[in-house]
Amino acid sequence: MNKSILRHSVRFTALIAVSLFLITLNTACSRTPGADKPRGEISITITNGGAPVSEGQVDLANEETGEGGGGPLDESGTATIEMVAVGKYTVTISPPPQEPIAPGMDQPAPQPKEYPNIPTKVRKIQTSPLTVDVQSGANEFTFDLKEIH
Repeated sequence: MNKSILRHSVRFTALIAVSLFLITLNTACSRTPGADKPRGEISITITNGGAPVSEGQVDLANEETGEGGGGPLDESGTATIEMVAVGKYTVTISPPPQEPIAPGMDQPAPQPKEYPNIPTKVRKIQTSPLTVDVQSGANEFTFDLKEIH
């Protein structure tokens, strides 16, 4: 009879230990870093001389925190980026990527398309003068690249 009680006690103790381990593991893994930070949704409209820049990518970079985000420009020159942590960001605008050539295809490389409506200065974090200060909730920003030299 003592062996039976001892065996059940060991099983019960092992079950409790495994349960506590799994609960701890689940709690530690369920938190996304930065999930508790206030966030906002931003809409950035990019124009050049009033005409929408309808091809390209808008990216945000917070050099202090390393956070960022990005999204493609639509036909109206607007990019929408959700769940951006509150803070100050440098904005860059890049032309869309060139289409890759399929391996083994006997065709010349396509000539890269020029995007004169996206100044070189706004394509790099180090040189872009564009900045936004994202607040909690909805944020709207507009930049006219004609003003960038």
